[in-house]
Amino acid sequence: MDRNDWTRNDLLLRVFAYGSVISTYVLIVIGGYVTTSNSGLGCGESWPLCKGAIFPSLNNPEVVIELTHRLFNSVVGVFILGMALLAWTRYRNANNIVLLSTASLVALIVQVLLGMVTVTTALNPVVSDAHLALASAILAIVVANAVMVRNLRSRHTELRQ
Repeated sequence: MDRNDWTRNDLLLRVFAYGSVISTYVLIVIGGYVTTSNSGLGCGESWPLCKGAIFPSLNNPEVVIELTHRLFNSVVGVFILGMALLAWTRYRNANNIVLLSTASLVALIVQVLLGMVTVTTALNPVVSDAHLALASAILAIVVANAVMVRNLRSRHTELRQ
């Protein structure tokens, strides 16, 4: 792999790594707003539907807030899934990146299921706290992965010398 190939591949890896960090942080902030605005049951206790519909009426602010949280999760999913796929296919030798990318994807899947349980148990405090705790853990994993990606180029340069 010459230097130009490394730069092109590295750019895509950085986009997914940094995008995972930023989008996860934003989703946690949106989740915090869902909680503080008492919008956690804005879609009722139905999941994955909202008020029993794919496209619910948006005339209630709580519905908009809760639905935004649910929909923004797909942005996080694109970045985390993209990161995992890229790590598995192009960076198999970067063990830390593969491990952290896989861990973040598994944790995100569990988080989505935990979000479902949060809603279907009418915001049970223990489940809601577990949902926040796992969100914090996912943020820690994607930050650690972004640091590994940031350091990947310098390690690659050292290996070539």
